[in-house]
Amino acid sequence: MLLAGVFLTSTLHVLLGVCSYWLLSTLFPPVLERPWLAAGGSVLLIALALAALRLLLAGWGQRLQLNSTTPVLVPVLKSVYLLGAPFAAAILPLQALVGRTRVAFGAPSPTQDLALSLDQAPAAPASPQEKGLLKAIVNFSSITVKQIMRSRVDVIAFHRRTPFPALLKQVHQWGYSRIPVYTHGLDKIDGILYVKDLLPYLNAPADFVWQNLIRTPYFVPETQKIDELLREFQERRVHMAIVVNEYGDTTGLLTLEDVIEEIVGEIHDELDEEEDHYYTQIDEHTFLFEGRTSLHDFCKIVDPPADLLAPIRAEVESVAGLMLRLFSRIPHTGEETQLGPYLFRIEAADSKKIKKIRVQEIVPHPQNEKE
Repeated sequence: MLLAGVFLTSTLHVLLGVCSYWLLSTLFPPVLERPWLAAGGSVLLIALALAALRLLLAGWGQRLQLNSTTPVLVPVLKSVYLLGAPFAAAILPLQALVGRTRVAFGAPSPTQDLALSLDQAPAAPASPQEKGLLKAIVNFSSITVKQIMRSRVDVIAFHRRTPFPALLKQVHQWGYSRIPVYTHGLDKIDGILYVKDLLPYLNAPADFVWQNLIRTPYFVPETQKIDELLREFQERRVHMAIVVNEYGDTTGLLTLEDVIEEIVGEIHDELDEEEDHYYTQIDEHTFLFEGRTSLHDFCKIVDPPADLLAPIRAEVESVAGLMLRLFSRIPHTGEETQLGPYLFRIEAADSKKIKKIRVQEIVPHPQNEKE
């Protein structure tokens, strides 16, 4: 509707300009001999007409609203939508084509342009925290579920045949409020167990059939944007989604809290333990990351230059994956490599995976110096 209104308003302005020029040329023919005078007169007429029209419509709308309990502009908005919809329908495919052309030529997307402008804007009056919040809001619609989900290897789930006493022990051990339940592995999630549903049955006998409390799972593709997922969470009134790939295999899970944290930052409660944190800041320019840390979270913490990881972000999911990409093999403990202004040192690794990586910013980039 907004795009339709913009097109309709622009069209009306053009028509008003043409009418103003025609009126001047009809009433004052000598004006045509001086183009600058005709242009100035047309602009003045347009301004006066718009001001008078706005005053008349504002007064008319206020008088109508006093005698009505519903918004009086709803019919007007509907009319604007109907008149402007054909223009919007014609331009939207061109907008998508322009976006694909920008990507093909390596140009930054509008979201990246806006985020870059926030980086280059002066620090005052906005603080670094406020600027970070603005960047998070700008980037929110471009983040996919895959970038922020909890990976499959970190998912805690219960087997459907777990005895009730053992189930209660596991619930207490892990401390989660919602837990997936499976029968034949994580690729076949049967449902989600809400711990609050167990509260009335804490003193139930050992043969209590807790499986009757399992709720229907909500599946989402890993390519879905998180702004769309947030709306679906609100509409469906659910707080957890199981993430699947194109083959239907489970690749991770995502919660409402994970989505909200993309705007407001990490949310910790009194039950969160320090060892659950995936990084440690050693000093102003040095961090120690868990290998399983997602590349998206790494970028939020370190805030590297926008173009440093752009070519590989679609192919790499974690900091360990970034190391495998840079070394082209599983590196050994103590090995180092450099990417841009960052020095990466493998602090812990075995023959199968990379466990800890130290990241040091040896050449601070201008963006961080400003902050």
